[in-house]
Amino acid sequence: MAKQETAVETPVETGSRPGFKPTPRMWIYLGMVAVMYASGLIYAAMNGLSIRSLYLYGLLQPPGLSGEEARLAEIPTPLSWNIPEVVWFIYIKACAVLVELFQYWAIGMLIAAALVVFVSWEKVKAKMGYGGLKANFLAAGAGAVIPICSCGIVPVLAGMVEAGIPLGPTMAFLIAAPMLNVPTVFMTAGILGWSMAVARILATFAIALAVGQVLTMWQRKHRNPRRFLKIHVPPKLSADLQQFAFRCGMLAVQHPEGIPAEQLGEGSEAKLERLEEAGLMEKTPAGLWKLIDSGSAEIKSVGACAVLPVGDTSYASWQERAAEMFRMGYRLFIQLNGYLVLAVLIAGAIKVLLPTSLITEWVGGTALNSVLVASAVAVLAYVCTYVEVPTALALMSKGMGPGATLAYLLGGPGLSLPSIAMLSGVFRAKVLVLYVGVSFVGCVLAGYVYNLFV
Repeated sequence: MAKQETAVETPVETGSRPGFKPTPRMWIYLGMVAVMYASGLIYAAMNGLSIRSLYLYGLLQPPGLSGEEARLAEIPTPLSWNIPEVVWFIYIKACAVLVELFQYWAIGMLIAAALVVFVSWEKVKAKMGYGGLKANFLAAGAGAVIPICSCGIVPVLAGMVEAGIPLGPTMAFLIAAPMLNVPTVFMTAGILGWSMAVARILATFAIALAVGQVLTMWQRKHRNPRRFLKIHVPPKLSADLQQFAFRCGMLAVQHPEGIPAEQLGEGSEAKLERLEEAGLMEKTPAGLWKLIDSGSAEIKSVGACAVLPVGDTSYASWQERAAEMFRMGYRLFIQLNGYLVLAVLIAGAIKVLLPTSLITEWVGGTALNSVLVASAVAVLAYVCTYVEVPTALALMSKGMGPGATLAYLLGGPGLSLPSIAMLSGVFRAKVLVLYVGVSFVGCVLAGYVYNLFV
């Protein structure tokens, strides 16, 4: 669905930013988003369903519902061998999810663009380096207090990594934001009790710090962000580093096999490492430095003309920064729409083929009432942040145990298949495997440990 495709960069004069020209595939995805968004609203209006529930919860439900019922109730889906009917319901429920998700998606794009434009990449790198326990803890804490739900976290992550924030803190923020934030803590405490809320806090930080530390070690070993990311925008560089980058570029063009650091003068090794962190230069096994071949690296929307970025001096005023923010937001939005379409179609399929009533049968009772099953269900189910608590309450009424409930609360918001599909537009496979693997194991362990104390 969302096959990676490199957009076209239009070469321009030195001192101006490369132009961005969307590919035909990107326009097709944009058109699909527009059609699906309109389909969700039209279907709800024609069938007398609640428009409010579309925007709040992505649900197709009759008007007038309130309380916890409004977070869970949805029109019944006929399960039959009538394939066209099943496909239609998958589509229309995907459209409903898109209506809810799109507003967070668009806001997330602007936040991402603001991070890229207004945050000094070099200052962030100088202060945070490759992350570490303190930086990862602070990032997880920020995710716990900033109310960004799982629906809008992906574009924000793209902005964080492009602004120079190390992968460890970025992933710690990714885990904490959907799994844990202030409203969900109080909702969990009020509905499920403070012991469950405290366990959720501790487990979230443990998982976030574990993933963050592994990524910190990876990035210390491999500075080039293109080893971990699928999308890359050349960062803004200071005037001094920008001049050094141009000098490196001119020499590298003349010596495609690479240039030794000594040829660039004393202290060049540190500057070259900084350019490697920016995704512009790389060190060969022979110890030489060369320009990164963006084509072979399969990085979206980065052409050879973008290797030498322009830096902070290109912004003469705050008005120009604001204009660049909207241009960057548009660029990220166009690039990632394919993953948005893929995610909502997966969510629609889950809602039709794996309804909540079926899930309650799986995790309810005693035969399959286990932490492992609940963790697996959390991956398969589509649960947006703020909806996981009432859903967990419904599951508990069917017999789900306390440990399984905790595992579901942790995995439901951020570890679902639609979320993973969207993250695949930003991170490479090994980062996704680390995120999913450690998070899943963390959910299971947290649930089993919690069972020992209740």
